[in-house]
Amino acid sequence: MVKKNRFSIFDDILVEVDEMCILINEYDSQLHDYNGVELYQAESQMVKIIGDFPGISAIECAKKLKKTSSACSQIVRKLRNKGWIKQERNELNNRVYNLYLTDSGKELYKNHRKFEDKCLKRTFKLLEPFDDKDLKKCSVILKALNKGFLQDVEDGKILELDE
Repeated sequence: MVKKNRFSIFDDILVEVDEMCILINEYDSQLHDYNGVELYQAESQMVKIIGDFPGISAIECAKKLKKTSSACSQIVRKLRNKGWIKQERNELNNRVYNLYLTDSGKELYKNHRKFEDKCLKRTFKLLEPFDDKDLKKCSVILKALNKGFLQDVEDGKILELDE
């Protein structure tokens, strides 16, 4: 058996990370059926955030989801028009609206949680061959990779400004 050098192993990891990104993007672009209600991932994540934090504002949602306020406002408008969320003016700040799930939104939230729990349990089961030490090491490695990816993003912004 040929022993791989460290950079070759690193390259193998990046191939898998790239594959993961492709699969995540594909998953995010698909409609998901939550017991007869079809939503895109961005919409279901907004329902989840509002269900987890009733009264949250769109700006706070944007921060939690790491999206722009404009993107979140568009999703809020779609979900409101479908009758799954409602907005109430904040008593302390007239310019801010707090977001809540409607009764049908709460049902959707519950169905989303069931779907998500099923997915998480299935994926967690795939990790049974690995002990806690392996999982902790993986987490440390992914955090280090994310630091590098973040720097790549920042460097890309600098290049955009130079053009």
